[in-house]
Parts: sequence; structure tokens; C-alpha cells
Amino acid sequence: MTRFIIERTFSQRDFDRFARLSGDANPIHVDAGFAARTRFGRTVAHGVLLETVLRGLAGQLVPGRRVAEQALRFAAPTYADEPMRFEVWREDDNTLGLNVTRAADGTLTCDGRMTLAEAAAPLPDLLPALSSVAQPAVTPAPCEPLRLGMSAVLTRSYSAHDVAEYTALGGHAPAPDTVPEPLIGALFSTLLGMELPGLGTNYLKQETRHLRPARLAESLTAQVEITGLRLEKNLVDLATRCHDAQDRLIAEGRALVYVRDVAR
Repeated sequence: MTRFIIERTFSQRDFDRFARLSGDANPIHVDAGFAARTRFGRTVAHGVLLETVLRGLAGQLVPGRRVAEQALRFAAPTYADEPMRFEVWREDDNTLGLNVTRAADGTLTCDGRMTLAEAAAPLPDLLPALSSVAQPAVTPAPCEPLRLGMSAVLTRSYSAHDVAEYTALGGHAPAPDTVPEPLIGALFSTLLGMELPGLGTNYLKQETRHLRPARLAESLTAQVEITGLRLEKNLVDLATRCHDAQDRLIAEGRALVYVRDVAR
């Protein structure tokens, strides 16, 4: 079994840089005072920052392949100033296993799998046709209770400078003029942490299918929509979608988040 392993220690500056790159300034990542009042006790890494480093390792292990599908679970927080061990290994021709653990005691903070697309062929649209239709946005009032069907939308594009910053933070060098897959995930993370459910949201699980590449400088529209509520357990399920400038669905998936710490 081929396995790539690195150790990486994040700093608060890394969290701040990723917040600027992604737009996800959720205070659990960048505000020490806010984070101290949460279950974490101090600031924690963005889940997509961990994904960025894992994607960088995957790009070294299997160069030239884009991600077709991935699933990540965030089992425990990743803090600044603690050495972390990132592992990516090949399970078969198209599947990679992923792990992030604390180097000091082996605590698992993130794990999952990544499925690679065929080298030369685009991934066919395996999702139901109805899912490619963008849904209207519902912008919640600041203190409106969470309810099924609530959604939030953002539109942005990525530049070559953004990709350079992503690469500097540990990501892979993508194919020319394309957006790295974790930056699509960052659109969802930004919506979850900044809009719906909002500030203080904790990412627990994320699954995404990448149906086709996104291009640099094109307008991308991401949406999250509440599909399940288990508020007695502080859990919210959301559908995630991203469309390109031609309104083609380029990514779709789901997220599970913890909302006890959300400021609503």
C-alpha cells in the first residue's frame, strides 16, 4: 500500500490566511474571545484547510487526477500550534484513504475517502436531473429560528492569485485555469459559517461530488439548504450545490453541522 505522510503545525496566521482566501471568517477560526466561549475553548482550523493539505498530498501520490467524490468527517478539533500528522494512502486505482491525527497522542481529528476521476474523461452527471435546477434563495433574518427549506447563496470567482495562496497553504497545483476542488468546498464552508446556520457553526461531516471542473475567473454560485433538523441534538443537515456561469451543476453534496455555539 502506497502511503504519503507529512507533519504540519498550523499557526493562527494560517487560520487567518485561509479565512481571507475563502471568505470564511467564522469566529471559531479567527476570534479567540468568541472561540473561548465555545465547546472548543480556542480557535480551530477550518475543515477545508485540512482538506487543502490532504488534497495536496493526494496530488503528490496520484498526479494529474481530479477528485470525483469525497467524504470527510471531523471527529475532533484541530488547534493551532499542535503538530498534526496528515496521511493519504491508495486503497485501489481510484480510491484514496485520508487521516489527520495529533502527532502527540494519535487523536483522530479528520478522516475520510477521496475517489478520483478517470484521468482523461469528465465525470458524468450521476445526480438526478432535478438537482441541477437552482433553487430560489431564502435569506434568513438575523434571529429567525432555523427551519426546513431555509437556504443561503453566494456568488464569487477565483483568480490565479487565489490559487497561488491555496497552494502556499498546502494545496496541490491544479490543471491550468481550473479551480482546485477544496475551493469549491470553501464556498459551502463560508455559507455555513457566515450565513446559515451562521457564526459559530461547527462542521461535522461533508460529502461532495465534483461533476465537472470549475474555471478560473468564472462566476460560481454556491447554495446551502436545510434538509434536516435535529435541534434536540444541536444538529442540522444541509444540501450543498454549486453552479457555474452557464448554470450547470458542477458540485453537489451534503453537510452535517453542529449548532450549539451558533450566535442567533
